[in-house]
Amino acid sequence: METHEAIFAEIEQMREGAAALLRAKLDAMAGQIRDQANRVAGDLDVVVPPDLEALLPIASLAERLRSLAAPPPPPPPPVLALDLDILRALDAGRAQSVVLQELLRQLGAWCGPRAIAVFRDGNAQGWSGSGFEEGNPPRAWHGALADSPALARAASGTPVIVRPRADAVLSEWFGPSDGRLLVVPMSLRGKVVGVLLALEGGPGLNVPMVQQVTYTVGLMLETLTSRPNVPTPALTPPEVMSGEAEVAVEAPPAVSEEAPRAVEEAPVAAAEAPPAVGDGSETVELKVPVAPAAPVAAARAPEDERKHEEARRFARLLVSEIRLYNEQAVQTGKLARDVYGHLREDIDRSREMYEQRVSAEVRADSNYFHDEMVRILADGDADALGV
Repeated sequence: METHEAIFAEIEQMREGAAALLRAKLDAMAGQIRDQANRVAGDLDVVVPPDLEALLPIASLAERLRSLAAPPPPPPPPVLALDLDILRALDAGRAQSVVLQELLRQLGAWCGPRAIAVFRDGNAQGWSGSGFEEGNPPRAWHGALADSPALARAASGTPVIVRPRADAVLSEWFGPSDGRLLVVPMSLRGKVVGVLLALEGGPGLNVPMVQQVTYTVGLMLETLTSRPNVPTPALTPPEVMSGEAEVAVEAPPAVSEEAPRAVEEAPVAAAEAPPAVGDGSETVELKVPVAPAAPVAAARAPEDERKHEEARRFARLLVSEIRLYNEQAVQTGKLARDVYGHLREDIDRSREMYEQRVSAEVRADSNYFHDEMVRILADGDADALGV
């Protein structure tokens, strides 16, 4: 072999040896890298576990998101309770008409226009109303129960909710309103005698509260004659008592009703008999004539006075009822000066009830039923009664 070929072969052999050595070194390094990578991968399995909930729990968050997406629960029902001031205002009336007018006034917090209508001989007659734009239109209301399914149903003792436009009589009274109208029966002594009508308005229509107040007023009217005190003791503001001794406060001395008259007569006496004018050293006395005392009726025993007061209240209640349900007949009778002739049946029936309840001793010493007829039915004109 020639020299140059031998040199080339030796160089080629050296290159292959160097390449083999380099491959070995690279294989060793690759093995080391693979071992290191395996260790790092193992460490990553520890840092990031297969169960990600252990690393970052979100199960409770999902539950909360589901609860937020669900519709909110309905609000709790409102607490239905009458304010004591409302009860005291209703309790203050001692005549049916006063209590019912206060009822109409108080209901303005829970409905729009409202009215009371009374039943008689198959007909409904408006008594009074409140909350209307002009005047008191219910006073001119008339209608037959047979023409109003809503009034007929209420007359049987069932409250109803109706749209006025769907009822011939109510649409005439309230107009073709689309609002809801609550019709609540009103009872006295177990008999439905009329209705309260409450139309949906500015405050809406709070059906439970309107029914609750109407029911409460019915109980008040039933017990009107047996509640002499205003307010009823249960509605009186309570006294706050302390442990300290109460200091008694003396009431001021009573002032005689005769005193003003006596003082007024003094100048007259002085004018009639002027005293002699002296030198100013003597005392001048004016004798004031004393008016004769009016005869005083014999005081009744407390028990007898209680019986008389109950009789007065019962007579007032009976006669107030007559006017309440027969206003038109009362006005016609006054004009004809024959109220009794126009209301004979009602007056005789109420008088009979009065005589059954009030003892003969009280009736012999008074005429409360007749007095209330003059005051309430004839507006103080006894001749207008026609009896």
